[in-house]
Amino acid sequence: MKLLTPIKIGNLEVRNRVVMPSITNNYAKDGYVTQQMLDYYEARARGGVGMICVEDGIVDFPIGNNTKNPVSIDDDKYIPMLTKLSTVIKKHGARAAIQISHAGRRAGRVSPENGCMEVTRGIIPVGPSIIGHPFPGYVVPRELRIEEIEDIVEKFGQAARRAIEAGFEIVGLHCAHMYLCGEFLSPWANKRTDKYGGSLENRLRFTLEIIQRMKKEMGNVPLICRMNGEEPVGGNTLLEIREIARRLQSAGIEAISVSTGFGAVLTERDFISAEAPIGTPEGCIVHLAENIKIGTTIPVMAGNMIRTPEFAENVLLENRADMITIGRPLITDPDWVNKVSAGKNRDIRPCVSCCQGCLGYLTRDLPITCIMNPVTGREGDHSMQPVPAERAKKVLVIGGGPGGLETAIIAARRGHKVTIWEKAQQLGGTVLLAELPPRKAELKKITNYFRHTVSQLKIDVELGKEANKELIKEFNPDAVVLAIGGKGILPPIKGITQNNVFLANDILKNNITLSGKVVIIGGGQVGVELAELLGEKGVSVTVVEALPSVAEGVFFGIKVPLMFKLEDYKVRLLTNTLAKEIKANGLLIERNGTEEFIEASSIVIAVGQTAQNSLEDELKEFVPELHAVGDCLKPGNIMDAVHEGYKVGLII
Repeated sequence: MKLLTPIKIGNLEVRNRVVMPSITNNYAKDGYVTQQMLDYYEARARGGVGMICVEDGIVDFPIGNNTKNPVSIDDDKYIPMLTKLSTVIKKHGARAAIQISHAGRRAGRVSPENGCMEVTRGIIPVGPSIIGHPFPGYVVPRELRIEEIEDIVEKFGQAARRAIEAGFEIVGLHCAHMYLCGEFLSPWANKRTDKYGGSLENRLRFTLEIIQRMKKEMGNVPLICRMNGEEPVGGNTLLEIREIARRLQSAGIEAISVSTGFGAVLTERDFISAEAPIGTPEGCIVHLAENIKIGTTIPVMAGNMIRTPEFAENVLLENRADMITIGRPLITDPDWVNKVSAGKNRDIRPCVSCCQGCLGYLTRDLPITCIMNPVTGREGDHSMQPVPAERAKKVLVIGGGPGGLETAIIAARRGHKVTIWEKAQQLGGTVLLAELPPRKAELKKITNYFRHTVSQLKIDVELGKEANKELIKEFNPDAVVLAIGGKGILPPIKGITQNNVFLANDILKNNITLSGKVVIIGGGQVGVELAELLGEKGVSVTVVEALPSVAEGVFFGIKVPLMFKLEDYKVRLLTNTLAKEIKANGLLIERNGTEEFIEASSIVIAVGQTAQNSLEDELKEFVPELHAVGDCLKPGNIMDAVHEGYKVGLII
């Protein structure tokens, strides 16, 4: 397949056309590469990828930081650890690249916890103009003076020198995501009136000067560029973007990686973020790569929501791009390429673009992880690797949701004889409900992966079987894992036993049809996604939430399109509102000290889950080894269940 064929970038041959693009992981410490980072990147290189472009090396630490814990390349003291990083990547046949960058105004993020500019360590950020990044929590930057611009150009040149000395075979320049180079390029951020602003020629000047300075240090080492393929209204047009790409090639850029977005999701409908969330069509920016490919002759890379090898192959065969960037899927499964090479596509752990463990953790200044890969960021931790069990045990897993399935898989891989009992007629548990709201169908990939893997490992599955003490005693297992899920919370609201009251999960599980006017008590993720689902069906919905906002904790990349849909369906969102009494014809609420009655034919409760583990006490007296995972232990989410299941599978 073309995806696995070699390609040249400049004079350098890359073994295949799969690229891991720069994705910050928060594994660095004080600007230095860490052992955790070495282990993480080595696993992806070992997995067969053609090229790894290490996350942003910052040319001016900390004022140019893109996150709280970036890699720095602004001093020779960082070269030894950077050398170790390039070495572990090259050891496995992948080409080692590093993307160098200055965040510009995007460095000025204020911590919501303490109000400090922790990214820049308290320094006011800089930009081409006195315009703040258009997202809450960013300060207005200071406008760069000419002499400061010249100094930054030199810093990029010195960073390129360090990259070469550290053994990187390709150097990348970050001109995307509205970091400093992108800010200068775009009239959306650059309002200067001197030689660095105004016309396209002037807006290009800063980046072209950087390229010229970098190439002086690089010899024959290829220089590539990441750039946005699209900008918001007021930014560069598609024709201007094509011209920018042409000028970059003329200046010596030898490949272009096409991206879009600016980190924080803009409140513009249909604008594609840099990390497109679940529900976005696969290949959502391939057309932008095509636009750039028209005006250039160098390799063009397309990515962002290219998930399957079949789709990636078609993009290449149709000549819409020359290489494919696979970012989040390689976080989920480092062996993505090796599995494709072996014809084992169904064995790939799926990335479902949930943004929960990667971007969600990153924006909270935490080291990234993945809902489907508990080993992400712990590749060097030997205790996280499944090893053969000292004695094969007869293991019974009760519950076929994500926690139970992950436990069963890891236990089976260690040599245990595993049986799953699931009271429903299919495996999947809460994932089967989570995939029902609009734009969540991609979660089906999780259940499909688990079912395939369970089958491959020949794990016994009994569907429609509800466990009890007598059946378990008769089965006589050596170990039992309880993964029976939780149960919906019924808050102490007067009238909650009325016949018009439903639990949110029951609506989804039993496909209950609601019509007319519906009130949902609880504006968390379950409540608002159910509101969207009902709104799509023409139901009039009001959401009542006691907190100041709905969808608290939902990653903003997922929350923004969701809120647009709620607006489209005219869903009424009442925050700082208490549910007082449920009646046959509606709900009495208290808001701003005033009571109000909302007419409704149905009331839906969506205030969360509580643990359901009564069976545990019954089993303690005769089960030699007993574990609990998922909601029956402690209410959580898919990631909690999978990670807990993995750890239990390791210790049985």
